[in-house]
Amino acid sequence: MSDHLSGDRVLITGGAGFIGGHLARHLVAEQADVVVVDDLRAEPLISPEGTGKFLEKPVLDMTEQDVEGVRLVYHLASHKSVPRSFRQPLDYLDNVDSGRHLLDLCAGVGVERVIVGSTCEVYGQAETLPTPEDAPLSPRSPYASSKVALEMLAQAHQRAGGFPEVGVVRFFNVYGPGERPDALVPRLCANLLLRNELPIEGDGQQRRDFTYISDVVRKLEMLAHGDIAPVINLGSGHSYSVSEVVGFLRDISPTAETVRKPGRVNEISEFRAGTTLQDRLLAPSHISVDMATGVHETLSWWESRDMDDTRRRVLLEETN
Repeated sequence: MSDHLSGDRVLITGGAGFIGGHLARHLVAEQADVVVVDDLRAEPLISPEGTGKFLEKPVLDMTEQDVEGVRLVYHLASHKSVPRSFRQPLDYLDNVDSGRHLLDLCAGVGVERVIVGSTCEVYGQAETLPTPEDAPLSPRSPYASSKVALEMLAQAHQRAGGFPEVGVVRFFNVYGPGERPDALVPRLCANLLLRNELPIEGDGQQRRDFTYISDVVRKLEMLAHGDIAPVINLGSGHSYSVSEVVGFLRDISPTAETVRKPGRVNEISEFRAGTTLQDRLLAPSHISVDMATGVHETLSWWESRDMDDTRRRVLLEETN
């Protein structure tokens, strides 16, 4: 265990969410003074207990008092559903407004560093695979467009210099325990347990760059000190098709039925991170949890949950 964060006040927006919650619990264990801000609009699957001081409020309601004495901010709060963004695009303006408000607060009180969470979705259908950070941005959903706008705000603060020092991280497909079933791996796990089904949207050949949550948390922690880049991919540099992920679960449950679902609007055929910059700044950045193990660990976590609550969560995602 490292002590380089011991005593630092760290604020995490979206700290009751999937990535934010895991990061908060890890930093608490590292003896950091953690403050979590979350409005709980998305009910967390893992209780925020043990994540430090908890402020239940939207980012837009934060004041300078909330960031006084904070050295480091991870801005992870976000509307994140791609399909939902097509149905409710104006809701995703909150991703931009919240980011602007938070960055202005941090600049006002002299927060030292802000890490802004973005997404590989900003690349759209990338012409280059693996995709480097300087690839053209071509968002294909309101969600992705909101993240491009958020990145532009971050760039404005980067050009201004001084504090805060702002870095953008583009998450690829982070997965593991605690992720809601609107994402691929938890949706497969939950449906396998509830219905003995493995739903596949489209032809199943779309490929994603998956990284297990513990590996992502370790990389985020490493960004707390030392050099940061204006933008950095957080991914594995490898991709798996949906059908391959289904295969990992079929190895566990051979009798599961594959159920075909319609493909998504503006589906991207593949995301795969260019990791040259990540490997230089965050070395060693090898993947400590391989895909098969990570999928099995995620399924085991879902098996440990109350099935009635799992059913409720899945139905909620399906109706939204």
